[in-house]
Amino acid sequence: MPQGEVHEACEKVEGVDVLLAEGGNRIHYGEELDWEDYLKFFTPSLKWVQLCSTGFSDNITPEILSGDVLLTNAPGIHTIPIAESVVAAMLDHVKRLKQRREDQKTHHWNQVKCSELYGSTVLLLGLGNIGRRIAKLCKSFDMRVIGTKRRVEPVENVDLVFPADELVRHLPQADFIVVAAPLTPLTEAMMDVDAFEAMKGTSYLINVGRGRIVDEAAMLTALEEGRIGGAYLDCHVEEPLPPGHPLWGMENVFVIPHDSHSSPYIGDRIVEIFCDNLKRFIKGEPLMHVCDPKRGY
Repeated sequence: MPQGEVHEACEKVEGVDVLLAEGGNRIHYGEELDWEDYLKFFTPSLKWVQLCSTGFSDNITPEILSGDVLLTNAPGIHTIPIAESVVAAMLDHVKRLKQRREDQKTHHWNQVKCSELYGSTVLLLGLGNIGRRIAKLCKSFDMRVIGTKRRVEPVENVDLVFPADELVRHLPQADFIVVAAPLTPLTEAMMDVDAFEAMKGTSYLINVGRGRIVDEAAMLTALEEGRIGGAYLDCHVEEPLPPGHPLWGMENVFVIPHDSHSSPYIGDRIVEIFCDNLKRFIKGEPLMHVCDPKRGY
């Protein structure tokens, strides 16, 4: 539907019981609907909002949800492609694929020194669906896996689980730090100045969570001064990343436009979750994947 027709259709909305809402940000969805459009759906008749994500979006925020509206998310729809992207970033880093591509462009026969994932340690900030999938893939490379979890309990394929407030203590062990947590008041700026100072000089940061989980100023300083080995950044504080942003010109940074989740199978997974919940809604049964607006997921 053309953008103008989408906005026009929103003007005629009334009596809506269920809303299937995009859960990314408006950059991903061509700005078809904005915050004001979504507000029009929040009438007294609305009973349930199904998000197409694991968290909130630019448009569906905790502030516009009343206590009478049930909110469900779609955990797991991005798990496989994001986990694969993380491992690809690790392999690119240790096998120096970027350097090899540059050498090919200049017809330069250059035998570079590479490393291995075998025996290295990855620290996962967040052990939800994505974090656990990353852990499983990392174990296939015989990596040591440690990570943070709100409730400290054993997790399959994870050698050590610890609370987030012990992050700085464990960071010096990590060769790779992967941000895979949702943005909440507890995770915002979790990777702060102290965290970057605790990282070893060769460690590599991968952010597939949310931009604001990382203190951008602290990260930029660490990258500019060469105090960490580099970064693969799928999430940014400001999106799209402004043309003049310093990250664009950094040789030790891989800038990704928040699409590490890209896959032709996402739509099928969303439909499956929504249809299952719709059947439950019609029958008056409890819905799956109910989330807490205050917690953020």
